[in-house]
Amino acid sequence: MNLLTKATLCSLILILILSCGILCACSGSAKDEPIDTQETPTPTYTPETPTLQNGVEVVYFHRAQRCSNCRYLEYCVTSTVNTYFQDELASGELVFKVLNVQDEANAAMIEKYGAYGSSLFINEVIDGIDHIEHVTDIWFVVGDDEGCFSLVKGEIEEHLGE
Repeated sequence: MNLLTKATLCSLILILILSCGILCACSGSAKDEPIDTQETPTPTYTPETPTLQNGVEVVYFHRAQRCSNCRYLEYCVTSTVNTYFQDELASGELVFKVLNVQDEANAAMIEKYGAYGSSLFINEVIDGIDHIEHVTDIWFVVGDDEGCFSLVKGEIEEHLGE
């Protein structure tokens, strides 16, 4: 085997190993989670849950088994909403949900948002029409408390028109 073939083979093996590591990152439990959060009950969407006519719906989806990054983002989103948007939550202008994508009871919401794993969506509802945004930038601020809180707060404020 020549040197080029060996290098190509080693590169392919390395890529395969890295890909498997990335794909499996959220499949295990996060027992060594650095954030001191308690297990919070996960709300379940039911058809009886009223839908917004006008307002903002913030939805964080997660899988049943979550890595430390997924738990961190849920903590960040939940803390941001509870810290900065109490008045909007109380008035019903803002609705916040944390939903398990593997729970069949959440099927309608999963389909509505096109969720398949840990992800954050902000839906600005205007006259009963959904304007859904998938907030993918949140993955770039994992572990950066200030950046994460700032991003989530800014996205919600933008949709609330503040």
